[in-house]
Amino acid sequence: MKTENLHKPIDKIKGVGPKVKEDLKKIGINSIQDALFLLPKKYENRTKITEIKDLISGDAFQFEGEILESKTIYPGRRSFLAKISDGTGILQIRLFYFSYAQAQAFKVGLTLRGYGVIRTNGSVTQVFHPSYKIFESSKRPMLDNTLTPIYSLGSSKLTQFRTRNIIKGCLQEIKEINLNEKEIDSIFKEKKISSLSIKDALLKIHAPSVSDDIIKINNYKDEAQERLIIEELATNLIGVKIASEKINKLKAKQMEILKKDLSSFVEKLPFKLTGAQLRTINDISNDLSKVKPMRRLVQGDVGSGKTVVAAVSMYISTKNNSQSVLLCPTEVLAEQHYKNFTEWFENTNIKIELLTGKMSAVIRKDIYQRLEEGKIDILIGTHAVFQDKVKMKNLGLVIVDEQQRFGVKQRFDLVKKSSNKIMPHQLFMTATPIPRTLAMTIFADLDVSKIDEMPPGRKPVETLVFSDKKKNEIVKRLENVCSKGNQVFWLCTMIEESENLDVQAAEEAKIWIKENTNKLNIGLVHSKLSKDERDKAIEKFRSGKIDVLVCTTVIEVGMDVPNASLIVIENAERLGLSQLHQLRGRVGRKADLDAFCVLIYQGEIGEIAKARLEAMKSTNDGFEISEIDMKLRGSGEILGTKQSGGVELKISDLSRDAHLIQKAEKLVDGLKNADQKMSKVLLDRWIGDKQNLIIAQ
Repeated sequence: MKTENLHKPIDKIKGVGPKVKEDLKKIGINSIQDALFLLPKKYENRTKITEIKDLISGDAFQFEGEILESKTIYPGRRSFLAKISDGTGILQIRLFYFSYAQAQAFKVGLTLRGYGVIRTNGSVTQVFHPSYKIFESSKRPMLDNTLTPIYSLGSSKLTQFRTRNIIKGCLQEIKEINLNEKEIDSIFKEKKISSLSIKDALLKIHAPSVSDDIIKINNYKDEAQERLIIEELATNLIGVKIASEKINKLKAKQMEILKKDLSSFVEKLPFKLTGAQLRTINDISNDLSKVKPMRRLVQGDVGSGKTVVAAVSMYISTKNNSQSVLLCPTEVLAEQHYKNFTEWFENTNIKIELLTGKMSAVIRKDIYQRLEEGKIDILIGTHAVFQDKVKMKNLGLVIVDEQQRFGVKQRFDLVKKSSNKIMPHQLFMTATPIPRTLAMTIFADLDVSKIDEMPPGRKPVETLVFSDKKKNEIVKRLENVCSKGNQVFWLCTMIEESENLDVQAAEEAKIWIKENTNKLNIGLVHSKLSKDERDKAIEKFRSGKIDVLVCTTVIEVGMDVPNASLIVIENAERLGLSQLHQLRGRVGRKADLDAFCVLIYQGEIGEIAKARLEAMKSTNDGFEISEIDMKLRGSGEILGTKQSGGVELKISDLSRDAHLIQKAEKLVDGLKNADQKMSKVLLDRWIGDKQNLIIAQ
């Protein structure tokens, strides 16, 4: 591929004007190469129409029929209903988020072609929020002649259709292979890793043939996908190696461990630390006392007490006149940590601050200034911490919570935040156990500590599995749970992977639970609420003013409510095993509390989904859960985007693709003897403008 072609600005492609350019920028696309490496998250088969009589509940299909009727439904929450028929049956189209213009487009007599996951409710066949087009029967559009790629577009206003057209335009730029690309391709062949060139891999991955196996492709088992996965994993291995070499040449602040002072702080905590926590604190203390920068990974199951270990580490940093940062993947988690830290550090002079993206510009400006002046000791925040305006006077320690949610490139992003020349110590925490293969490769630059002991008195959560036909019986037991002073999470997910539908399900569940219970206070938390609305609901739940909190997976991490003894998870078959285990960890967080997790599945479920639910029943051990999860994923489980580890990776999943690490190492080995430009090409492609943070200079 001609390098100069790939680095052309994206607005050189037909159809990319100023507004579209801005939308593309939001998802990290500035050049043609960026667009080519926006890789599909899944594929749909829109090359054929399935008759309505043959539609199967739970699967996705393309359908077509004449619009028989359409109407907006009141009272209650506004919704839209249309019915179509192809002569073999009737299909209902349901919309909950729609405009007036959308509703008016459904004119009786016109033809609708749509694609979505089919659901049945008794004898009614329906689809929620499908993608669709409406046309006159005489102007019937052609069917797609390739499998249709679906891209992750974040919060941008781009449509899938426009994105596909832009990428088609970018693919036209791949006309010639330059020397560096030929060299990389030859290493793939020489090492017997793949015979596919990068050009052919990209052409296939953005437009697979209808003859390609869609199941194999959606399982990331196609040769084109594996070619790119191996290349990305290899690039991350190169990045880790370069960064480690750079870091090992740098010096960190050698911190004095005042054991008497440290013991006094630990003794004043409202709970006793476990032996595993104390061992981990000892590991960290030893690292902090050295001039070599600490790079340690702490693995600990949900509820094992990683947060307090972070707090003790930051206490040591502050006592050595160094600032520290705790980076969290979500605002809910950041706010929970801030609340806990404020309590634990109450009788100290240590200044703690919270920084999130939703704070006002005035508040953020004040925090930036105090950080740069050294007037804030501990900063707890989300991605907002990465902003260029965040500069610190004397950053000594960086802690990343749920580190698997941050890519390799982000692990080094905070290094430049300090105004002094000292390299900060780094501590990474995860509730997702790292498989041995990955620990020895992608995370080879980290020392590892395990918190393999739960706080005293903590009982295992009992897990029960029921069909959705038992929902009425389950809801009747909520009053019994709450009458004992306990509280309940009721978690809603939909079969379709849609934030809007998750929100709709939660809103409907709140009404349904209220109608089927007496005197219970029902709260609601989901992503569409304003920060104030969400904060008020969470605080009411924490203080016991709400009995049942209906919510979406926004509570996966960070919600700590000691009196919560029951979590009910709808459509549990749709979630990954590690995610289910994380959610289960929201209950039973108080000593001697009997806690339960109820998993509700809908309809007939597959063998892998059954195995996941059985695993949840059989064990509470996160390390065992992780091993089972690896085996199930290895069987070709299709993972949702919410389950995928390492959000900064473009196509790889560090757990799913562990079996390809060996081939990635072969590629790295082949690149050792090649021109250094080769590694630069890969770093530029997969890590982009962040590579300057990790390349030794």
